[in-house]
Amino acid sequence: MRQRLRSTIKWTGTAATVGLLVVWVGSAFGGAGFDCSPTLNGGVRSGCLYLGWETPWRAWPQSWHGEVYRNMRVGMFWEWWFAVWQVALPGGITYAGVAIPVWSIAITMGTPIAWLWIRDRRRAPGLCLNCGYDLRGTDHAACPECGDQKAPR
Repeated sequence: MRQRLRSTIKWTGTAATVGLLVVWVGSAFGGAGFDCSPTLNGGVRSGCLYLGWETPWRAWPQSWHGEVYRNMRVGMFWEWWFAVWQVALPGGITYAGVAIPVWSIAITMGTPIAWLWIRDRRRAPGLCLNCGYDLRGTDHAACPECGDQKAPR
């Protein structure tokens, strides 16, 4: 992978992970969502991203709107785990939904990004690029510690 692409992935992934963590913490104080009644709704609240829908689907929603609100009791109803639900409503309509904790998305995204940051850490000049052995003062073409043929920086 080219260094420029790798750097772009690292910085973009870091920004996205930090953004998700800000959304997660902020959702304790309030939330935001959308409602395309009666077909679909979703948003973020109480630490979770949620999506709900009614079946049978309607060809076009009757109303569209978004909302932003403030929690009156911070952290009272913090959701820590995944949730799936289904409710039978009158008239043969079923309401179903799923909630995904934001922290799980942040960890899933942040783990490979952290691995990239750790893997790309720079070695000091004169050290083996593979194992970090001090090659200053040696005349070897290969590292005497690990046998790597890469030249030191």
